[in-house]
Amino acid sequence: MDKLFAMGEDLWAEWIQDESMLAQTVDERIVVMELCQRSVEEEYGSTKLWSIYGEWVLYLYNSAHAEGAQHQWTEEDRMIGREVFSWHMVLDVWQRGAEATRWRTPDSHLVWDRLLDLQVQDITRNPSQEKIGHVRNLFDIRLQTPHATWDQTFQAFSGFVSTYYNANYETIMADTAGRYATSCKEQYSAREEFEIRLRNATEAGDVTQEWTIFTEYIEWEISNNRRNHHSNFELVNAVYQRAVLRFPTDANMWEDFVMFLIDESMHGNANTTTISTLERATRHCPCSGTLWSQYLLSSEREGQSFSKIADIKHKATSTGLLDVAGMEEVLKVHTAWCSYLRRRAFMPDSTDEDLDVAEVGIRSAIESVQELGEKKYGRSYQGDPLFRLERIYIRYLSESGSWDSARETFKGLMGRRGNSYEFWLTYYEWELISWSKFVQGEATVDAARRTPNPSFATAVLKQAIKRTDLDWPEKIMQTYIAHCEDYEDSDELQLAILETRKAMRAVRARRERDARELAAQHAQQAASSQQATHPEKRKREEEEANVNGLPAKKARGEEETSAAEAEPAVLQRDRENATVVVKNLPHQISEHKVRQFFRHCGTINSVKMFPGDGNSEVAVIEFNSRDEALVAQTRDQKSLDGFTIEVQIGTCSTLFVTNFPPEADENYIRGLFREYGEIIDVRFPSLKYNTHRRFCYVQFKTAEAAHSATKLDGTTVGKGLTLTAKISDPSRKQDRHGPIYEGREIHVSNVDFKASERDVQELFSKYGTVELVRLPRKVDGGSKGFGYVVFSNKEEATAALAMDGQEYRSRTLHVKISAPQSTKRSATTIVSQVGKSQSPAAVVNGSKESADADTPSRERAARSLGLMNIPDTVNDARIRALVEPYGKLIKIVLRPDHQGAIVEFADVNHAGRASLELEGQEIAPGRKLHVGTVPEMLKQSAENKDGRIQPSSKPKEKQGGFLQPTGPIKRPQQPGSRGGRRGGLGVKRAGPHGGHNGEKTMTTTMMTTDSAPSAEGGKTKKSNDDFRAMIQRGREE
Repeated sequence: MDKLFAMGEDLWAEWIQDESMLAQTVDERIVVMELCQRSVEEEYGSTKLWSIYGEWVLYLYNSAHAEGAQHQWTEEDRMIGREVFSWHMVLDVWQRGAEATRWRTPDSHLVWDRLLDLQVQDITRNPSQEKIGHVRNLFDIRLQTPHATWDQTFQAFSGFVSTYYNANYETIMADTAGRYATSCKEQYSAREEFEIRLRNATEAGDVTQEWTIFTEYIEWEISNNRRNHHSNFELVNAVYQRAVLRFPTDANMWEDFVMFLIDESMHGNANTTTISTLERATRHCPCSGTLWSQYLLSSEREGQSFSKIADIKHKATSTGLLDVAGMEEVLKVHTAWCSYLRRRAFMPDSTDEDLDVAEVGIRSAIESVQELGEKKYGRSYQGDPLFRLERIYIRYLSESGSWDSARETFKGLMGRRGNSYEFWLTYYEWELISWSKFVQGEATVDAARRTPNPSFATAVLKQAIKRTDLDWPEKIMQTYIAHCEDYEDSDELQLAILETRKAMRAVRARRERDARELAAQHAQQAASSQQATHPEKRKREEEEANVNGLPAKKARGEEETSAAEAEPAVLQRDRENATVVVKNLPHQISEHKVRQFFRHCGTINSVKMFPGDGNSEVAVIEFNSRDEALVAQTRDQKSLDGFTIEVQIGTCSTLFVTNFPPEADENYIRGLFREYGEIIDVRFPSLKYNTHRRFCYVQFKTAEAAHSATKLDGTTVGKGLTLTAKISDPSRKQDRHGPIYEGREIHVSNVDFKASERDVQELFSKYGTVELVRLPRKVDGGSKGFGYVVFSNKEEATAALAMDGQEYRSRTLHVKISAPQSTKRSATTIVSQVGKSQSPAAVVNGSKESADADTPSRERAARSLGLMNIPDTVNDARIRALVEPYGKLIKIVLRPDHQGAIVEFADVNHAGRASLELEGQEIAPGRKLHVGTVPEMLKQSAENKDGRIQPSSKPKEKQGGFLQPTGPIKRPQQPGSRGGRRGGLGVKRAGPHGGHNGEKTMTTTMMTTDSAPSAEGGKTKKSNDDFRAMIQRGREE
């Protein structure tokens, strides 16, 4: 098995140990020595394996040469051993080990110190100037290399110099310290923090933390290497080697390592070969098509023979592991192989045999990929979406002069790839190249008149525009028109314009039909979900609200207004198709003037202005519907203040991006996509009705830039998150999925408070595979007595319902299938646990009352801040990143429905510091934080983002009785007067009267959320709780 796959450092060590214990003859001991040699070649730079190798060779030497020792060795074995195991071989092994592990700063001394001991023993037994000079050279090399035990090495060097170079002791020591000490110690000191963190993670057995630290360590080393003009190559290389030794099957780690080596070698920063590293990488990760393709490419670049490169390709495809990894990995290998065959066939010294080998090899690769795809996915397999192998074959046929065969290959792809605009553009561009090859001649006017039009290229675009299933028809239409303008006559251009209009009309009709069907489907699903009844749904929602420590109680006013606050059923905004981009606007034109210019086109939802090219502006205008945007497009090439403007539909210029790090903000997203084109806007969704949303829309200036940015789709960002970046298409919206929606999750209540997740897993494991157990916790860490269990399939979850009504630890369990809950309007993040004594109950009039849900106890109120003016697009992760530097947190409650958040610190001093530091900080462009109390924050209303300018539908009332004063009129008091008379308990001080329909008036008493206006004049009754609250406020003041 070790001949096919790499084993890893630990398995090699165990195998060598087992074989060494079983070895009884010289031949068997030599086999162990060969195993050691293979292990250090495969796990390059391992101090562990080099130490095992060196100690084994030393043991063999001592056993063979020592007199009267090692009774298990026969005299014959000792005689053979004296000939085979020499002292020179021992020193050579340790010497090679020291060189291979030289740049491992934390543990290279384990090998080097042992080598030094053996070298000193050799000098003691057989002294010579040559050996002394060799050890001196070893010290020179070692002392200029940063390592953890530099001081000990220098001390050993001091002893060596005093023994053999005593006459020049001071000169040698001063010169060595001056040249190497400062530089080496600074280099190691800069890396010591990473080494300490790695050691702690290793001792704790935290593999995930080790991986994270290695990733950060490598990123730091690479950036440091660039700053120092690539002078730290060996140090970066050593960290990569340690990382792949620790995580030998991590393909991404190997790929980064290989790309680093290739980059350094191609820019001349390091004289190294990547072949040996790629050989080890492909043995450790045989499923990675990227590594195999780089192995083939690097072998070609370094001049390997055809037979060796063919052997590499055979190794890649013969094991079957690439097939398991997926068709993409298989295609990467075949693409690299076919590209090599094509290049080799047309080299200056190639032969006809090379041409035949290339054609047979490429066609064989196409057939084998198709056969494998049909075997894995059935007859419906459509082949490579990018038709990479076919493109290579077409290029081969074109270079060999078989233009008709190449054209037939394109035609054969129409059935599978005809819905891709990229296929048609590739086909069109090939036809243009073919045409230019045939019409090349004298560059004169007469020659141009005799040049025929590229009819084949025109025919390709004609055929493409008639397809009804194109993924980007607008791009083909633009290309068709531009082609006819550049190459065809007036008749063909006129025909292209007519055909384009017809095709665009058909596209609009199809999209509108799809949108109507989707809307009807969503409406049907919404109606079905409303009709479905769940007896315990309310209980589930209350329990979910308590998951992270939020109180389950609701104030009476909240219950009465919950229906009114429900998420409004608004029509879906089709921004992608209802947006136009207006270019070449006059410099510093106002938004109002742009609205006026387009006011007759329809209802304008929003206008965003950006600087354009040169002395101009760009505007992105969102209309209410697609039809209105099409009307606005008719203003293209119109004049505005002397500038001829350009109006383009914003279709396919917006990306839907999700699964990015939770703390990512607009700057992070812009930095991620900046290299692909100019970004017009980044839109995050409102969290007002659902705080769990984590996606955004990135709008580019052009559709080409947006399509280019989809290259990031599927890449890894943050801590192992797979980014999704696709062209936004509302018609492809997917239904929700997950354990709850698949019926694989059960809800278990009345669980013993001392039961752990493991206990619950063991209880339900008899019904199937338990993937996850979640027991919500209180702030103090205690269980809430209910939880959720996720099974691998619906049948297992249904079987687990048998536990309903069963007793577990003297408590009767209640088990049911989890039902989807309504979206959450607040998000609570428990950061750390606190004891119950940290929030004592309030004492009012000598009686102890439980704290209200929205009014924390006095101690908790002192530790809690109400952050205000937070946009409803900011999530709790960004809030945590903002406030965590000021002190230990207990919890964060995000309240987008009040444009704020509640932050509870563990210490009141930390809360005070945060209050001072955070006040006025800009959390989003134009939005500065205001810090106050929690009740102040809860008074804020939700954010209103309606950017439309709506004409007033009713004339303003002119009657004085309907005017609402802005506040009470306060007249100056006369000296000695008592001022206005205070009312008794429950009586408001006199204020302005006006307004009707229960409008609020200014009062000296704070209206609680529990008070609701009665039907008679808006007056409210005061309860005993209101009076207690008023007294408590008076005492606090």
